[in-house]
Amino acid sequence: MKRVLIAGAAGYIGGRLAAALCAEPGVEEVIGLDIRGPATSATGLVFYERDVRVPLDDIITRHRVDTVVHAAFVLPPIHDTRRMEDINVNGTRNVASACVRNGVGHLLYTSSGTAYGFHPDNDVPLTEESALRGNDGFTYSRTKRLIELMLQELPRERSRTIVTILRPCFVVGPGFSNPLAAHFMKRLVILPRGALDFQFVHEDDLLEIMLLMLRLRKGGAYNVGAEGRISCAEMASLLGNRLVELPVRLLYPLNAAAWALRLNFLSAFPSPALDMVRYPWYVSDEKLRRETGFDCRYTSREAFEDFAHSTGRKRAR
Repeated sequence: MKRVLIAGAAGYIGGRLAAALCAEPGVEEVIGLDIRGPATSATGLVFYERDVRVPLDDIITRHRVDTVVHAAFVLPPIHDTRRMEDINVNGTRNVASACVRNGVGHLLYTSSGTAYGFHPDNDVPLTEESALRGNDGFTYSRTKRLIELMLQELPRERSRTIVTILRPCFVVGPGFSNPLAAHFMKRLVILPRGALDFQFVHEDDLLEIMLLMLRLRKGGAYNVGAEGRISCAEMASLLGNRLVELPVRLLYPLNAAAWALRLNFLSAFPSPALDMVRYPWYVSDEKLRRETGFDCRYTSREAFEDFAHSTGRKRAR
């Protein structure tokens, strides 16, 4: 790992990774790529403002890139699902194909535990051998499944590229914002009745895992999730808010109507995404621990508590 290209360098994790790699011994050059300016002012970062769907061969050859991190994707649910799928799937295809064509040695892709989907018959916990069944009704989950299936075909071609896939559960921490965290910031947190506990991974742990996998250059898929879980009621309470659970037969049609009208007073998700709190999708990181020796510093509860503290709204326990 000497010359690293990060697609998605304007994102929070991408920016932190870029800053860390600029200070990493042995790394000679870090190249960032995104549609907006970089999220870090780290000395030595070379930045290109470019869409991930645009060919990257010129950048890879000009900088003699040997390692690529792909962390560019649309996370928050949007109504233009075709655009979201185009960016997430075709953008990844473009990045991966450029790696294959130009002999890049290592591609690290940040997938998601949502690639397994939210189903009542999910394995508990999910392992890397569990079926990828990302939900068709939730575009983010579906695209993560489609991308992984596409990446699995790469080693069968003429590629010398090692492909590492990380499947983290929800990421949380002081600097990380995602639709789930935003939902729990509401004074009334509305969820389906019987909402299950959540598993998290702290942003610092995810960053350390990414750095570790770049150093080790280990191929294959790895789940990423902290120990333990935390209930939705506890999460709402830690933020000084109140959990309100509604019957599925009432919430889903109401939320679907609100989503269609672009009203987010119930949630910022399409109704199928609410299955994430109805059905288990807890991941086992036993393979990661066994093969790398890495243990998350934060439990799921500690990760969420750190996020809650950063908002200034954390209640004393």
